[in-house]
Amino acid sequence: MQVILVIERRWNNIKKAIAWVIILVGLGVLLYNLYFWYDQLQNKNHDPERANALATGWQDKSEAPSLQEGTSFPEVKSAKAGDQVGELIIPSLDGLIVPIVKDTDENSLSKGIGLYQGYGTVSPGETGHTVLSGHRDTVLQQAGDLKIGDKIYVKMRGKMVVYQIRKTWITDKDDRTVIVPDEKPILSLTTCYPFDYVGNAPDRYIIRAELIDIKDTSTTS
Repeated sequence: MQVILVIERRWNNIKKAIAWVIILVGLGVLLYNLYFWYDQLQNKNHDPERANALATGWQDKSEAPSLQEGTSFPEVKSAKAGDQVGELIIPSLDGLIVPIVKDTDENSLSKGIGLYQGYGTVSPGETGHTVLSGHRDTVLQQAGDLKIGDKIYVKMRGKMVVYQIRKTWITDKDDRTVIVPDEKPILSLTTCYPFDYVGNAPDRYIIRAELIDIKDTSTTS
């Protein structure tokens, strides 16, 4: 009987130890995710004054004619994954300014909004389909506030590439028709949806815009 009591006590101690290990591991994962989330939040900046200076005419939401051809940015092709290749500027979102980095792996997305590579996609301002993807709880927290007619600006290599939003929609995360080649210069902003979903969200929120202008900003800071 005494032996059984000793075994039970030891077993209870083992269970308590296991429970504490699970709790500590859980706290470690939580703290890591909080740090990762906070670190990503630092990549976005709200600077209405700078955004207004760079993105002139953004208040005009009337439909502008779309360009049928873009330009070329060969420097982007030589950049490495995670390298910053430009800035995303959306004045209508409280002067949002976010670094654009090449590729959409987790390491790259931790530095800003990712420029998708593959499936016939191109760099911003080029003729074809440009895809920018970012996390809904960091750089694209306000994506749902964007409206038809809002303008999206991409500053890169001495140029300001201007897009205007034509439509938004929600689709399944496995929808392969979103990222496809296009003959015209268009832009898709993609992020997870629902915005307040806890865990891996089942859908994607898509913002589709068309190229309307390319301006020289080589003398603009």
